[in-house]
Amino acid sequence: MKKLIFFAYDLNVGGIEKALVELLKHIDYKKYEVTLVLEKKDGPLLKEIPSCIKVMEYKVSNNKIVIVRKVCNLIKRIKFMFKYKNKFDYSCSYATYSIPGAVLSKIASNNSSLYVHSAYELAFKNKDDYINFFNGLGVTGFKHIIFVSNESREYFNKVFTGVKTLTCNNFINEDKIKEMSLESINLKKKAKFLFTFVGRLDESSKRITKLIKLIKYLKDCGISIELWIVGDGPDYNLYKDLVSKYKLESEITFVGMKSNPYPYIKKADYIILTSDYEGFPMVYNEAIILNTKILTTINISDDYISIPNNFGYIISKDEEKMGKEVLNILKSDSLEIKKISYKNINKEKVKLLENIFDDIM
Repeated sequence: MKKLIFFAYDLNVGGIEKALVELLKHIDYKKYEVTLVLEKKDGPLLKEIPSCIKVMEYKVSNNKIVIVRKVCNLIKRIKFMFKYKNKFDYSCSYATYSIPGAVLSKIASNNSSLYVHSAYELAFKNKDDYINFFNGLGVTGFKHIIFVSNESREYFNKVFTGVKTLTCNNFINEDKIKEMSLESINLKKKAKFLFTFVGRLDESSKRITKLIKLIKYLKDCGISIELWIVGDGPDYNLYKDLVSKYKLESEITFVGMKSNPYPYIKKADYIILTSDYEGFPMVYNEAIILNTKILTTINISDDYISIPNNFGYIISKDEEKMGKEVLNILKSDSLEIKKISYKNINKEKVKLLENIFDDIM
């Protein structure tokens, strides 16, 4: 039986964490023995991982005294190396931003992978910052770099050479999402059009201020519109204040963080994202499964899914153009969502990952 080890930060409710749990559920435990290492052994998703997985905590020092912090973390890393160096057949640093995960993954196995979940080519202001980020993770030391979108992979390949890359979007449990979407919720749709946003309330990437201004524009144009914001984050008060400023309390509802966002997605006419950048948001797949159309500023794809003309619309990041484009969509939309089989897609992903686990790619 081959030994696999995955590294992540924690298992709180988030896109990366949910994707990791779903991946772990698709592993054949008759063929593989799995260890999961978390920087924080914490989060509600812990209870969802298969019981046969060994879960370890690798807690880094955050001591304010730099030299103390560095010495403590060095000693911890040396201990890990003596105990686990090349003891695994495959290792994976699943949370892209985790430097400890990147370092330990390359210690644990010569067959190591780094997952890239976000569009870092858009997240950084310039190419040098992008290069420095990936060099800081020691990217050329990984055997494979796994991207969740084709566009991010293509950009990376232009910047870094000599590293094997591939695209493998996240696993999706279609049956579970459909079942959970039937859960009763208190909110009822009251406008002609209902938008739902699901995600972290973080202006640095999500640009929800644009979404709030879009709702104001549509209201001013006489459109019967409402928005449910599902999630929490550091900029909650910023958005609440903006809603109050524009007097949109009747149109915009802050639902809060929900472990089950699917009923809110199912009831919506459109899932909407006005982000500056994303990897391949899980909410895209969730919306497709629940037959909810997508409005997004992010034009990304994988080998199975491309948003335009199939599942929704790509809209401009420019606020003025965005308003006019969405207004036209609402007035003329006749799109029928393409039907796809996630079960078949998941089977293909399993084959791909098992080839990586077995080091035959």
